[in-house]
Amino acid sequence: MEEKRNVPKLRFPGFTDSWEQRRLGELMDITSVKRVHQDDWSSEGIRFLRARDLVAFSNGEEIDEPLFISEELYEEYSSLSGKAVENDLLVTGVGTIGVPWRVPSSEPIYFKDGNIIWFKNMNVIDGLFFYYSFTSSSIQDFIRKSAGSGTVGTFTIDTGKKTPIQLPSIDEQAQIGGFFQRLDSLIALHQRELDHVKELKKGLLQKMFPKEGTNVPELRFPGFTDPWEQRRLGEVAHRVTRKNEEGMSDLPLTISAQHGLVDQRDFF
Repeated sequence: MEEKRNVPKLRFPGFTDSWEQRRLGELMDITSVKRVHQDDWSSEGIRFLRARDLVAFSNGEEIDEPLFISEELYEEYSSLSGKAVENDLLVTGVGTIGVPWRVPSSEPIYFKDGNIIWFKNMNVIDGLFFYYSFTSSSIQDFIRKSAGSGTVGTFTIDTGKKTPIQLPSIDEQAQIGGFFQRLDSLIALHQRELDHVKELKKGLLQKMFPKEGTNVPELRFPGFTDPWEQRRLGEVAHRVTRKNEEGMSDLPLTISAQHGLVDQRDFF
């Protein structure tokens, strides 16, 4: 009987070996850091990250008011717990749990103990592959199930050690991690283009409709010069209150507070 192989459905050419399943606690140290109290926060120094900051990074958002701690405190506490380095992984343990952030360089950072779980990768796993593995449905499902059914779920150091991960060769890891990084860069590029078009639309809506107190817009298509006419909606339309008992309408319509009149087939 042929043994079932642990391989993905889609692979880069040249890779045929089975993947190996391990638990992260077998591969690396998983821990946190010495606690920093709120009185130790400052407006400059070494960047201090909270779980909400990792969530913001994941959503591509800027941090309005970043926090810092002094270099002296950083050196003192890091001498006890170590320093996060490039390709280590920080993962939210509270709030929106299981959100990963790959440490991009060895520039000094510190973070909130307990709220963030620290995976000291030490390049045991390709950094990008490690990050994207944590965003996969298999690991995210494990985190959700391990969090329990309570109203406030947590991702703990102990759960982090038990987290399973599928590992190919380091070369295949690098191929996969680099591929998804390029995809993310492409998505970010198109997102910026989309944001630009949305701002363009917003500006045109302001200019292509008359401002209050005027009857012509600031910007018009060529050939149109007549003033616009102001009317009340009740003069040009009437509200439909009847039920569709006789089948006069074939569209299953509904009212949405956010979107107005919508086709139920598209909305639900």
